[in-house]
Amino acid sequence: MTSPAGHASRLIVYVPGLTEKPGSVNDLFARLRSEPGYGLDETIYWQFPDPVRRFTRGSMAGRCRDLADRIDAYWTGPRRAPEIVLIGHSMGGVMLRYAYLQALCGLDGSSLRWAQAVTRIVLLAAPNRGLDINRQPWWRRWPLKLFAPLLRMFTAIELITGSPFITNLRIQWIREVAALAGKAPMVVQVRGRNDAAVRSEDSRDLEALPTGVQRALPLATHADIIATDNVREDYPGQRYDMLRWAITESVEPTSPSSVPADEAAKTSIVFALHGIRSGNGEWPADLETQLTTGESDMLVVTPSYGRVSAYDFALPLTRRRSLRWFADQYSFYLARHPGKPFHFVGHSNGTYLFGQSLNQIPALRFQHVLLAGSVLPREFDWVRCADSGQVQSFVNVCASQDKPVGWLCSALRGVGMRDVGVGGFTGFDAVPPGARQVRYIKGGHGAALVAARLPGVAAFVRTGQIPGETDLVTPTQSFGLMSRFAPTLTWALAAVLLGIGWLAVSMVGLVAGAAIVAGLLIAVYAALKVA
Repeated sequence: MTSPAGHASRLIVYVPGLTEKPGSVNDLFARLRSEPGYGLDETIYWQFPDPVRRFTRGSMAGRCRDLADRIDAYWTGPRRAPEIVLIGHSMGGVMLRYAYLQALCGLDGSSLRWAQAVTRIVLLAAPNRGLDINRQPWWRRWPLKLFAPLLRMFTAIELITGSPFITNLRIQWIREVAALAGKAPMVVQVRGRNDAAVRSEDSRDLEALPTGVQRALPLATHADIIATDNVREDYPGQRYDMLRWAITESVEPTSPSSVPADEAAKTSIVFALHGIRSGNGEWPADLETQLTTGESDMLVVTPSYGRVSAYDFALPLTRRRSLRWFADQYSFYLARHPGKPFHFVGHSNGTYLFGQSLNQIPALRFQHVLLAGSVLPREFDWVRCADSGQVQSFVNVCASQDKPVGWLCSALRGVGMRDVGVGGFTGFDAVPPGARQVRYIKGGHGAALVAARLPGVAAFVRTGQIPGETDLVTPTQSFGLMSRFAPTLTWALAAVLLGIGWLAVSMVGLVAGAAIVAGLLIAVYAALKVA
């Protein structure tokens, strides 16, 4: 669907969806060409020929950069129309949003002039919050959950809710398009009323801005929203009438559903994220009480990703499984509270989710950050995070007898797991000017967030002022030595288990020896699972 160039006043760029069949949109554009001002002598129609398909490989950001560059190359010579309209179906709409941002502000390379000519972006069933696996039918949901790590080679997997691509897109959209104010293009999201994959709340980041519009198309599904013939309608031509309205007519911005008044009144958002061996634990609720008592203007979010044992934490897949969840939580609350500052207090595995999210999603921004019992590597680059504006004031609290950090994380480093470490015990190697590393308070893994310390934590979150510390101690020599030699001891333990297995098989036979080894492994598993 490409029309010849002439002295056109408008260029329409269309990007198909992931599973869209070729030619599905032809009927819509054939009818559109009969509208005044949209004939072939006035409007150029170009369908992007290389959309993302099921087995496409490469990064989504890279594919969107290619789309932005291809639009720029197409918009040359006689095709340089003064007006550009972008239309995308499903994933195609998400790609166009990212390509527009890349052209607008150079997210990945230089900015491009065609962004200034865009007057309207029409999204047809675009999953703007990403693809929520839990909304899929069971026969698609379980394979996605089970094999998602194996599907990372395919581009489409980056469309999952909370992925770095989706989260960066939502955050940057809120910031960059809001900065354009009334000069931003109209952004019209049309979703099918019978679309199980896309909901109204998913497009809050669009609709909350001055030029955002959202409408529901009766009886339409995710797949057939672009069809205009042989579809269910309340009256003949209804489907086309609404699509024509979205593409050609004057539209008025709409507003998302209202945030509850008490939530809307808050001026800042605090994430309090628990660690291993707890649900949301007691301290997040207690900190919320500290921060919301009296005339408080803080919204305290205490989400939970469920209980994580020491065994779960030791496995990379289970340790990382909540990263998308945390990213989606951030973008969800940012869409509800654009422009408001965010703060973070995290413990143990919560600090892992925080730090890894900062690495993967450059658009994350937090003002006051306090980490307790952090399981991040001591070489984590906090200076880079501060220089890029991701973190402003920073406190790292270390405890003198923190076994999960000092021993377990050190042991995991010994077996090659470089994404965790002892930064919450030894301190981080480099922190930005003004940051504070408290070394050491007396106690174990949860000592930094006991009830007696929470008033000081709350004061830091409110003001960014780092409270003074008294009664600091020095870890015992034996504890420090154990932390230092934990990697060696891990390999020694593995050798002992192998030796016991060999002896058992040699002395009592293969079956009985295997049973003994299995019993030892089960005992180790049970100890870590309970821990």
